[in-house]
Amino acid sequence: MNTSEPRLTKEQMEMAVKLTHLQRGIVINMLSGMGRVEAYRKAGGKAKHDKTASDNVGRMMENAGVKAFYESLIEAMASSSIMTRQEAMERLTKSARITITDIAEFRDECVGEDEDGDPIYRTNWRIKNSEEISQEAAAAIKSVTATKSGHKLELHDPQGAIKQISDMQGWAAPSKHEHTGKDGQPMQLQADVTSPEIAAAVQEVMSRL
Repeated sequence: MNTSEPRLTKEQMEMAVKLTHLQRGIVINMLSGMGRVEAYRKAGGKAKHDKTASDNVGRMMENAGVKAFYESLIEAMASSSIMTRQEAMERLTKSARITITDIAEFRDECVGEDEDGDPIYRTNWRIKNSEEISQEAAAAIKSVTATKSGHKLELHDPQGAIKQISDMQGWAAPSKHEHTGKDGQPMQLQADVTSPEIAAAVQEVMSRL
């Protein structure tokens, strides 16, 4: 849950001004992740015992105005935490553009000579340090596994991200579907209609099958 104090809309401000300072404080503190007693104390509650403080908050949350204010903020915070279509598109696009060189680096090293005296090269690679990898690149890592021959690095399929983008954008050509009835015969539709408008609409649909 977002631990920052939520910004209030005009409607929420109108709800808030109808509450006491203690009521508003308890609601905001509880939304920031505090328990009942802590939220009560931080808001300035004076009850000495924790049970009394908790009971006071319980009764307060049954108040219609307090409950409406609390639920309004909960709904707003939940809505803001949901990824938007634009965010999803941006995330998928970044993922589709990530390549292995964004995460690992490769280097050819001379490890000796062959029988003819020609150099023998071996390709060595390493996963970059965390500070060298962007958040987008890190999100593209599917798994890193230690094997007998070294580490195995696997990335999420960029083609899959591209396919998701294509589906979301409607890039694929529309497909045509043939509908048939029993034994491959044309579908028979029956409609019991009396309105001329409905009959015309049904006839239009049937003409397209």
